[in-house]
Amino acid sequence: MTRKQHVDYWTKSAAENMRDMRAAIKSKRRTNALFCGHLAIEKMLKGLCAAKDVRVYAEHKLLVLADNAGIAAQLSVIQKTELATITGFNIQARYDDYKRRFSALCTPEYTNEWSGKISRWYKDLRILVEEERKLLPDKASDLQTLVR
Repeated sequence: MTRKQHVDYWTKSAAENMRDMRAAIKSKRRTNALFCGHLAIEKMLKGLCAAKDVRVYAEHKLLVLADNAGIAAQLSVIQKTELATITGFNIQARYDDYKRRFSALCTPEYTNEWSGKISRWYKDLRILVEEERKLLPDKASDLQTLVR
């Protein structure tokens, strides 16, 4: 797999998660919506890591991925707090005991607020990933970046 193909793998999967987030919002499955939003941001960050030839293992914490991608130092305190909150959607929407408590938090207003923030993150990361992708060679490389 070329690095461009690796980047494309992550970005296509992230786009599917964004579609899933929107569909879940429409069907009022708000915890699932925010979980899918987390997945989209995670995958965009993994795509950025892949573009920069940074090996990413089974990491789900968005701040760690942002650091691995080389963008964490440029983030404001508010942006770091947003990523930390979005990371929480991964755990809170995944396990039943957390999900019950999280469901109470996920009012339509809360979900709309955070899905909006996720959408902004997605758009900004998509631009960064595309800029990095343009710098990659078209030929297959001998780099063996892991997809996990």
